[in-house]
Order: sequence, then C-alpha cells, then structure tokens
Amino acid sequence: MADQSRQQQLTRKLHDQDQDQWQLLAPSSSAAGQTGKFLTAGAAGITLLMLSGLTLTGTVMALIMATPVLVLFSPVLVPAAIVLLLTAAGLVFSGGCGMAAILAFSWMYKNVSSYVAAKKRGNPYGQFAQIGL
Repeated sequence: MADQSRQQQLTRKLHDQDQDQWQLLAPSSSAAGQTGKFLTAGAAGITLLMLSGLTLTGTVMALIMATPVLVLFSPVLVPAAIVLLLTAAGLVFSGGCGMAAILAFSWMYKNVSSYVAAKKRGNPYGQFAQIGL
C-alpha cells in the first residue's frame, strides 16, 4: 500500500512538472505580448506597403521615359519581337516532338522486350501459352 501511494505521489509530481513545462512553452496571452505582436506586424506591413508604392512609382516613371523610345523604334521592335516569338515557339515545339519520340521509342522497346521475354518463357509450354498485347 505504501508503494502504491508513493507511486501516485511521483506520478502527480511528474504530471505537475509536465504542466509547468507546457505553460512555459505556451504562447503568451498577456496584453504586453499582444501589443508587441501588433506593433511588429504593423511595422512590417507599413514597410512593405511603402516598398510596393516606391516600386509602382518607379515602374510608372520608367514607362513614361521609355514610351518615346518604344514609339520611335516600334517599326523595328515589333517585327523583331515577332521573329523572336516564332523562334522560341519553334524551339519549344521541336523539343516537345523530341520528347514524344523518346517516349514512343521507350514504350516500344519495353513492349517488344517484354513480348520477347514472355515468348521465350512460353516456349517450353508450346502452343498452350498465350501472349496478349
């Protein structure tokens, strides 16, 4: 009986220690902790908002300055862009056809090699072995 009560005391002590450790690991719900979180999130949000505004302003200014150059060179740039687009499309298409050919040859090789192996395994059985493709 004494052993059982001693074991219960040890179990309660360990349980209390576990609860204390979990309380240390739990997030703080105090007003100071929440205020710190709010201020940190606010500062990060304001900083990112300012950076996005600066980026937008810089982009619009660059577009305003580049517009006359684009209009001036558009007789050259538009055909050049079309040629580059067609060249890139041709390269992508040829690469896709090459990949399709490799996959087709791979499939044919696997199919034929498994057919030959199955036929070799079926030879001892004569005509009783059927191979379906």
